[in-house]
Amino acid sequence: MNYVLYGEEQYRLKKTLKTIVSQYVQDENDLNVITYDASQISMDLILEDAMTIPFFSQYKVILVYHANFLSTNNDTNVDVTILDDYIDQPMESTILIFIGEFIKLDTRKKIVKKIKDKWKVLEFKKLDEAGKKSFVQEQIKKRNIILDEDAYQELMQRLPLDMESIQRELEKLELYGDTITKNAIIQLVTKPLEENVFSLVNAVVEKNISKSFYIWNDLCVINTDAIYLIALLAAQFRFLYEVKVLIQQGQTKDEIVTSLNVHPYRVKLAMQSIEYLTSDYLMKMLAKLADLDQKLKGGLIEKKLGFEMFLLEL
Repeated sequence: MNYVLYGEEQYRLKKTLKTIVSQYVQDENDLNVITYDASQISMDLILEDAMTIPFFSQYKVILVYHANFLSTNNDTNVDVTILDDYIDQPMESTILIFIGEFIKLDTRKKIVKKIKDKWKVLEFKKLDEAGKKSFVQEQIKKRNIILDEDAYQELMQRLPLDMESIQRELEKLELYGDTITKNAIIQLVTKPLEENVFSLVNAVVEKNISKSFYIWNDLCVINTDAIYLIALLAAQFRFLYEVKVLIQQGQTKDEIVTSLNVHPYRVKLAMQSIEYLTSDYLMKMLAKLADLDQKLKGGLIEKKLGFEMFLLEL
């Protein structure tokens, strides 16, 4: 049996992958577990390895990461046509597993349709709010973590839609012991980067320099790269600009949600943020961020200093 494992929920994907591998070899560090990166090596070499017999074992497992050639967002140069013959006549002793963090398979491709028909394809979707709540409650019970109601609500606000991150944060709470209060949650549980970025955008929009620096210092503590942060800020301002333009075109909130294919709550918050802003102002902010990005990448200014100068110019 050969497999495709893909999706944004990497915690469950990794856990499932480990279970699959253990079915065929004794140890994931076994000589018969071979790992490739599809963005770094040709499919010819991968399949050549797949056609060789295992080393003193019944099975060989080949893990092929970055298998984006199967996705709608293919950024590899992999020639998938050579896979066709292998799928028809696979090596029975080889377990070939393609792995990717992409969201969707490209079902328009003939090879993807063939793989779905003959291989086991497992999708790992990102958690939604209901899934997060269920997973957190399960883990709290499993770890015997005692929270009061305020602490629980604060925890749920801080945890992202990501099982791996949730596990890390709950491990800290498990070690803390005793009944955990809201204040302990604030001290122990890191806010998701996205939430800090959204708060920073609001502070920038409000031209609140002290608040902007306060959030920026928090981001520095967790070693957030300034260039990465600029990209996130630009994405947020681009979204605000798109919402502003659609409002000016006379679209309602529901129509904007449909046009941009985003969650209604995100549109609601954006509409509140841009109520007193012009599209020209939002475009100027995007231009400033683009200019700063070029200067930092070109080494014309030190990253931290450059970002702090941007904040001071507010």
